[in-house]
Order: sequence, then structure tokens, then C-alpha cells
Amino acid sequence: MRKIILLILTVSTIIIAQQRDSSIIFVSDTQAPMWIETLRLQEHDNEKATKLIYRAIEQESTAVAAFHLGDITSIGMIDSYWSSFDEFHKHLRVPLYPVLGNHEYFFFKKPALEQFQKRFPTMSAMWYSVVLQSVAIIALNSNFSQLTEDERFQQQTWYLEQLSKFESDTSINSVIVVCHHSPFTNSTIVDPSRGVQRYFVTPFSMYQKTAVFISGHAHSYEHFRKNGKELLVIGGGGGLLQPLLIEREQRYYDLYNQMNTMRFFHYIECVVQQNSLQFFVKKLRNDFSGFDVADSVTVLTKK
Repeated sequence: MRKIILLILTVSTIIIAQQRDSSIIFVSDTQAPMWIETLRLQEHDNEKATKLIYRAIEQESTAVAAFHLGDITSIGMIDSYWSSFDEFHKHLRVPLYPVLGNHEYFFFKKPALEQFQKRFPTMSAMWYSVVLQSVAIIALNSNFSQLTEDERFQQQTWYLEQLSKFESDTSINSVIVVCHHSPFTNSTIVDPSRGVQRYFVTPFSMYQKTAVFISGHAHSYEHFRKNGKELLVIGGGGGLLQPLLIEREQRYYDLYNQMNTMRFFHYIECVVQQNSLQFFVKKLRNDFSGFDVADSVTVLTKK
């Protein structure tokens, strides 16, 4: 078993020592379907899909950390709704870093966040950064309506400081930014987040070392490129899959060359190499017999 050393520097910065060619896992939107959602969207053995994704993540031999980009569960305030995740978390051998999704606030903020805090007692900050050797991951809270004006200001100030700090840090070669709500998506169910575009993506696009922006919320896989930066939507962790606008109806040009309205369940493995980051989209086969690489994205790191 790989030895992992954790050093908590502040409530919002964590460093993980790692070996070369290790990997980081990203997954999002693993919540079980809610009855009201099934009136509009079709089920596809969603809870089984989530369990298979969890099992595959547990077996990723080179992983040193995993990030969950929100909507871990469908109703955050109910303890029993966390059971599938709790079982996964118990067996996961690497640290898991969560991002708050909108379902983590359901249906009442205070008891819902208490359930979240119960699972992640050391995560006192709603936004934070993690450094894995030469890679910095900045995790943000995109639930703007759940934040006070002061909290939004604090997060934005901190975010800009982090981007500037990592840009000038010679030990950091690349920066990944993650949040729950997608700035760009062709989903027919959820809209792109204008707030994430304005407050998160605009600053992200201004720096040399920012490599990839990853989000969920839209239950699909999508790949966009804006201002020379890669943006991935990875909301295929087991929630009800959402149809996409395709071809001429697209809001944004999707680089993933599969013009189907429905995509697939998936998670992402990011392999950290000396001069690049390689993102492998691991698709659950339609018959649930295993996983295939559906797409790969390579980003050269900046010295």
C-alpha cells in the first residue's frame, strides 16, 4: 500500500507527498435518483452504476487522492441517504476531498451541513486547495445562493490570492480548479452557471499554469475549450443521465466527438507525469461489465 503523508497547513491548504506518475481521481453526482426526477428522466440502474464506479475507484492502484465534485447524495440532511457513500468512504484507501453540491444543502441548510460535517470533520473551510507535489487543486463552492455576501467576498478574495500564489510558486507546474456547477454545458435539464463563468472561469483563464477546470451538476460528460483552457463536465457518477443539445442546437461546441443526446456513467483518472497531466475518462459499459477509456485529454505542464 502506498504511504501517504498529509500535512494540514491551514484550514484551507493541504499538501500531499506523492511519487511520480501517480494519479488523482475525480467523480461527481453520485446521488440516487429522487422520485420527482424520474417523472422527467429515465432510470438506468443508477444506484448499481454508482456502486460499480465506487468499486473501480477503490481499485485504482496508483491513486493518491480522490475528489468528489458534489451531489454525493440526493438529500443531504437525511443520514440514511449517505449510506452508499459511507460504505465507499470506509473502504477508500486514499484521502477524499469533497466539494459541496446543491444536493448537499437539501432540504434545510443547517441539518444538511451537519451531516456533511459529520463525514468530513476536518473540512472546516467551504473552499480549499490541495497540493500534490507539482499540482495544485483549488476546490470552490459554487452554491452562490447559499453563501452570504461576506462569504462570497471571502471566497473570491482567497481564490484570486491562490491563483496568484501558485502562478509564482516555482514548485507548482499546473493548477486544476474544481467546483460543482458547470460554467458551460449543453444539458437540457440544467443551465450553465453564469456566476461560475464570471467569478471562477474568468480569473482561471488569465494564468499560465491553470490547466483544467472540472465541474459536475450536468449529468453527462462534456469537453470544452475556452481561451486555450480545457473545461471538463464530469457529472456521470450515477445520477439520472441528462440529454444534451447536439449538433446545431448546442450552446457551446463540445470537443467530445460523439453526437448522441445521452452519454454514459463515468469517472476520471488524472495521471500526473513529469511534463504533463493526462486525463482518462473511464466509461462504465452499457452492460455494466467493466470500464473503457472513452476519452483522453493531455495538458502540458508549465515550468
